Amino acid sequence: MLVDCCAGATRLFFMGGSGSLSKTGYAGLVLLAASLFGGVSSLLKLAYAAGFNAADVTNAQFLIAALLLWPMAWVWPRGESLTVRQWGLLGLLGLASAGTSVAYYKALTLLPASMGIVLLFQFAWMVLVLDIVIHRRLPGMGKWAGMALIVAGTVLAVGLLGQPLGQYPWWAIGLGLLAGFSYAVTLYASAYVNPSSSPVLRAAVTVTVGGGITLFFFSPTLYTSGVLWHGLWVWGLLTAVFSQVLPQILLFVAIPRVGGRMAGVLGAVELPVAVVLAWLILGEQVSFLRWLGVLLVLAGMGVSEWPFLSRRRKTTPGVSDVGKHSLPVHRPWES
Repeated sequence: MLVDCCAGATRLFFMGGSGSLSKTGYAGLVLLAASLFGGVSSLLKLAYAAGFNAADVTNAQFLIAALLLWPMAWVWPRGESLTVRQWGLLGLLGLASAGTSVAYYKALTLLPASMGIVLLFQFAWMVLVLDIVIHRRLPGMGKWAGMALIVAGTVLAVGLLGQPLGQYPWWAIGLGLLAGFSYAVTLYASAYVNPSSSPVLRAAVTVTVGGGITLFFFSPTLYTSGVLWHGLWVWGLLTAVFSQVLPQILLFVAIPRVGGRMAGVLGAVELPVAVVLAWLILGEQVSFLRWLGVLLVLAGMGVSEWPFLSRRRKTTPGVSDVGKHSLPVHRPWES
C-alpha cells in the first residue's frame, strides 16, 4: 500500500497524472488525501490560538487555494474537455464543499469539538446509505461490521463518552449531521467525474464555487481589515494546501477509480491521523479509551475493505487499460 501510494503520488505530480495505477495505488491516494485532512484540525487550533477566527481562516483558505489551483490548471495537461453535465457536477461538489465548511463551523459555535467531530464523521455510513439508495443494492455483512466499528471507534477516539446531549440545541446537532452529509456527497459524487479530464481544473472549479458560496455565510472582513497581511495568510496557505489543494487533486484522481463507497470508508483514516497529530503537535493528552477508538477505526476500515483490497486486480481497470481486458469497465461518469 505505501509503495503504491508513493508511486501514485509521484506519477501524479511529476507526470501530470498520466497512466494508471493498481486499485491499491488509487486507494493509497485516498488514504493520503484523508491523512492530509487529518492534519487540518491541529492547524486550525494553532490559527485560533494565534488570534484568528473561523470566518477569516475559512475565507483565506478558499481564496489562497483558488489562487494556487488556477495557475496550476493552466499548465497542467488538459485531458478530455468537461461536458455541461460535468460542469454541473463540479458545481454540486463546490456546493457540498461549502456546506461542509459552513455547517461544521456553525455547529462548533455551540457544540464541543469532540461532539462536532463525531457528527461530521457520520459521513462514513452516510456514503453507504447513498450507495444503497442510488444503486439499490445492499452491502455485505463486512461493510456493516466495518461501519459499526468506525462509528464506535469515533465515539471513543474523541472522548465523547459521558457528555450529555440534552443541553445542546437540536439545530446545532442538525448542522453537525448536515456537515457529515455534505462531506458524504462530496466523496460519493466525486466518483461520477470523468477521470480523464484535468484533476487540477476540477479542483480549481470546485474550490472557486465553494469559496463563493462560503462568502454568503462568513463575512469576508479579511479583505477590508488588513488581517490577511498580518499573519492570516500563513494559516490560510497551510490550511489551503492541506485541506483544499492537495486533497482535492488526489481525491479527483482516485475516487472515480475506487468508487465513492470505498472512499467513504478509507476517508475515516482522517480521525486517527487527527488524534495522533494533536498528541504530537499540540501536546494533547490521549487516554487509553481514545487510543482504543483509533484502533477500532482502523480495524473497521480493514474489516470493510480487506476483501476488496486483497482481491486479485481483475476488475475495474483504468481508462488507459480499456481494450486490454475482457471484463467490462464501470464508468459512473458516463451513466
